[in-house]
Amino acid sequence: MKLAKSLLLGSAAGLVAVAGAQAADLPVRAAAPVDYVRTCPNAPIGGTGFFVIPGTETCLQISGYVRTEYRFQERLDTVNSRAQDDINFFARGSLAFDARTATEYGTLRSFIRITGDRTDGAGTAVLDQGFIQFAGLTAGRITSFFSFFGGNLMTANLGLTDPSVELLAYTATFGSGFSATVSVENGRARRNGIVNLVGANVYGGQNLPDLVANLNVSQAWGSAQVMGALHQVRHNVLNTTVDDELGWAVGAGINIRLPMIAAGDALWLQATYADGATEYVNAPTLVSEFSVGLNDAYINNTVTSLVTTKAWSLVGAFRHYWTPTIWQDIQGAYGEVDIPRTAFFQAAPGAIVASGTPQDYTWWSLGTRLNWRPVSGLTFSADVVYAEIDGKNRVQAQRNGVAVAGRTNDDGSRWAGRLRIQRDF
Repeated sequence: MKLAKSLLLGSAAGLVAVAGAQAADLPVRAAAPVDYVRTCPNAPIGGTGFFVIPGTETCLQISGYVRTEYRFQERLDTVNSRAQDDINFFARGSLAFDARTATEYGTLRSFIRITGDRTDGAGTAVLDQGFIQFAGLTAGRITSFFSFFGGNLMTANLGLTDPSVELLAYTATFGSGFSATVSVENGRARRNGIVNLVGANVYGGQNLPDLVANLNVSQAWGSAQVMGALHQVRHNVLNTTVDDELGWAVGAGINIRLPMIAAGDALWLQATYADGATEYVNAPTLVSEFSVGLNDAYINNTVTSLVTTKAWSLVGAFRHYWTPTIWQDIQGAYGEVDIPRTAFFQAAPGAIVASGTPQDYTWWSLGTRLNWRPVSGLTFSADVVYAEIDGKNRVQAQRNGVAVAGRTNDDGSRWAGRLRIQRDF
């Protein structure tokens, strides 16, 4: 009995050994490697919030914000009917994708930002920016290279422009924070109109884009920039000898960091002058019931030439941190618009003109904004701005397109403000 049991156990052990040997001879399928999401190195791609797209060497950052605003803008019944709103509600959602890949020529970057707005029961969704950058080239839709200090601190951001435009640019870097850019930009985004004898806008098609250039320096103390632009003033009047003109704009700005006052404090100053390219100045044309016309050029009385409008602006802003989470912005601006005296409609100073008629005028604005960031990524802001236009002519007030008897003015003003809540991610 013991002998039989031993033989049985020995046979079983032999079978297990044989099976194990046979299994060892079988091919083994390797487990698929797990491609974990990795954070992107800070150099050369750079970046907080960047991660490597699995299966590629491209780093991607996804960011955006949600913004809600509750706005007040003063309107007067003499020109705007009672159907006009003083109070408006506004909501925006913005989503951005920033993809970067290291190459032997430097970083290859593509950027997309889509923004959707909703106000007064109507909504829009637009490609705010979409561009490619490679080896100094920038192609696509991005902030104009004329822009330096975009402002964006107040409800009324006068005297400054920072539009997104379609362009093709090249930027050369020289070290020590110095760079220079030459940019060919869509000039249709910078038009303020050409007016003929009957007051119609006669801007023609674009056959010469805006040529923009800047020289910029950015260092530990802050940054500075000088910039210029050429803008084609091309009319659409047939059977005439009126030649097209070449408008231009120049500007200079400086940003000075002031950590000796408080961490994050800064000062901005910018000056802009334009001749035939008034959109680069961004002067106001409407405050409450007072409206003036502003165009790049006019066809003179004899229909023989274009005469251009000149405009300039000075803007200053200061930011102060009262605490690490509470800060205040103050921004002011002053400017002047000079309509050519040879224009057919230029009335004598003090004469009464219809609302919206072009005239010489000065303007100014001043505002402040208080900001609070209770937690990272969430900001509450409240601002108020006063703006005023002082014209050379008295404007006839209107209501629903009809002149209001005995109501004229040679200046106009407006209060505006908003409460903003914004969550960045």
